[in-house]
Amino acid sequence: MVKLKYNEERNYRKENRIVFLLFSLFFYFSGNSQTLQDYIREAEQNNPQLKAMQYTYEAALEKVNEAGSLPNTSIGAGYFVSEPETRTGAQKAKFTAKQSLPWFGTLKAKKNKETSTSEVFKNDVEILRRKIGLDVKRRYYELYSWKAKEKILKQQKELLSDYKEITISEVANNKASAVDVLKINIAQNELDNKIEIIKGNILNAETSFNKILDRDGFEDLIVPDNLIIPDEEPTMSIDDVTYHPELLKYDNLSDMVIAQQKVNDKERLPGLSVGLDYVVVEERPDQTFSDNGKDIVMPMLSLSIPLFSKKFKSKDKQFELKQEGYSQQREAEQNKLEEILEKAINNRITARINYTTQVKNIEQANQAEQVALSMYQTNQLDFNELLEIQEMILGFELKKITSIKDYFIQTAIINYLE
Repeated sequence: MVKLKYNEERNYRKENRIVFLLFSLFFYFSGNSQTLQDYIREAEQNNPQLKAMQYTYEAALEKVNEAGSLPNTSIGAGYFVSEPETRTGAQKAKFTAKQSLPWFGTLKAKKNKETSTSEVFKNDVEILRRKIGLDVKRRYYELYSWKAKEKILKQQKELLSDYKEITISEVANNKASAVDVLKINIAQNELDNKIEIIKGNILNAETSFNKILDRDGFEDLIVPDNLIIPDEEPTMSIDDVTYHPELLKYDNLSDMVIAQQKVNDKERLPGLSVGLDYVVVEERPDQTFSDNGKDIVMPMLSLSIPLFSKKFKSKDKQFELKQEGYSQQREAEQNKLEEILEKAINNRITARINYTTQVKNIEQANQAEQVALSMYQTNQLDFNELLEIQEMILGFELKKITSIKDYFIQTAIINYLE
């Protein structure tokens, strides 16, 4: 009767687990995925470094308008302390206005340079945003792992309680000894110890998670009870990193250097200045001719010629060296990202293999548990062996959770690199 009662309870628990798993799958695909995205958005909105970088990018955009503006207009005024005499009268004061004009196309080249510079900052914003998303996902799956392990340990403790009831009944029937009950108590104590340790790990994981979300206080975090590894492994290509923002950054830097080169080419051309001088002339009191006291108006045009071009040649050489440097940095960064991607793909495959192995082990260990329990109740098996099987099942369950966590973290890394 005890064995029958135990099997009925065990089957009922399994049925509940199946129903719970189906509901978990439904809520995972309909809600938990969105919850993760909510966490990512919250982290992006609250991250001070991202905000600062966004402001830097917006400031760079404003510099485009600044670069398209003409130089300041020079306005001057002077009073003749010693008045020079002319035929039409004495010069009393002089007013001057002057405007420098860059060579045709110079302002456009400067605007293009600032636009290229702003693209560099924009790319930095995208890189940081991706890194924040990856960091959130890591903490999300770490927290899932600890909570799932806590749940498994609590279920194992409940199962040992069922074993304890069976063992006490067997002791009453002289089919088991009180030592077996004490062994179960010891096993439960060990589980309590592991549960308390995991609770500390959960607290640390939640603190770390809340920190990246930049929350003022400690708030509850929602993670799924179950994560399911997809049936098929998606195919990946190493070329997927070619257009990653960390590589596009060097393309943007290269474009910025090209724009600077064009500005340098324009600045070595002559510069124009237009102006106007206006001289106030006082009338001669003893003269009556028509131009008496007529003010002087003098339009001016000047040309600025860069006769010494050494600095422009030096800039050309600097730009050439920068271009080569960015090209080499891009190649080195691409090799690094490809290595990380290849490692992540292999680690994800390994996690899937480990997961599949643990699922098989759990299934076979559960079968062994049923056989061992029957043998124990007929005095054909030592109680230590039954506990060893339970310890084995627990180890498989914990390894399965670790495999799931590893799979999704490696997937997050791969998504970051796409």
